[in-house]
Amino acid sequence: MASPEIDLDSGVPLYRQVMEILRAEIISGALDPAVPMTEAKLIARFGVSAAPIKQALTELTREGFVYRKQRLGTFPVTGVRVDRPADLKTGDLYRFLEDRGLHPSSEVSGIKRVVPPAPVRQRLNTADDEKLLHFVRSISADGKPFAENDIYIRSPEDFLPSEEELRDGGSALTLLERKYGISLDHAEHEAWATTAQAQQAQALNIPEGSPLLVIDTVFYATGGVAVGWRSAVHRPEEFKFHFVTTN
Repeated sequence: MASPEIDLDSGVPLYRQVMEILRAEIISGALDPAVPMTEAKLIARFGVSAAPIKQALTELTREGFVYRKQRLGTFPVTGVRVDRPADLKTGDLYRFLEDRGLHPSSEVSGIKRVVPPAPVRQRLNTADDEKLLHFVRSISADGKPFAENDIYIRSPEDFLPSEEELRDGGSALTLLERKYGISLDHAEHEAWATTAQAQQAQALNIPEGSPLLVIDTVFYATGGVAVGWRSAVHRPEEFKFHFVTTN
């Protein structure tokens, strides 16, 4: 008899239903990461054949929600995982986290106009004495540190949004477009691995020297003018960035 969690009449493939149920349980912490999810147990639980169970576990492995130990079975991966698609628009990450049920929150600090470091000036092609809007955004998901973003925005001198305007998904670039009509055209990203320095380790609640994934982004307005720079630091096991190339 099929598990009541499976709807045989829904039209949704069985493997997809199994996959979504298990994913939700892993995210919520309902599954013990030390207890293997064997195919035999899952077949008995869901009342389906081996094929949809195998496919569900394959998909969950690809997404990073489970991992396999030879001769022991498949185990849940604890922590938050975000598989960011290539077509996710600038400023939509917060909404994306909400849609995944990860209950995001963010805090913004250090809002002021400053002369940025030389590498940022070079990327944005600004004068040596030009001041940009600068702030740091700390993002959490499910109550756990998720990312630390260091942000510089090239904008008119009177553009100085408040913490309330930027907290919990508020985008400085969206505010800039609303107030001055400066709209984004595209963004360029660079990603690499590094190790956590003291400040990064404290922000993400990890030991100093832990591996990190860094994604630097330059934002361009219509006409190709660089208007913003962001350096986002993530725990690498919790974030996967998709990208697409065309010929």
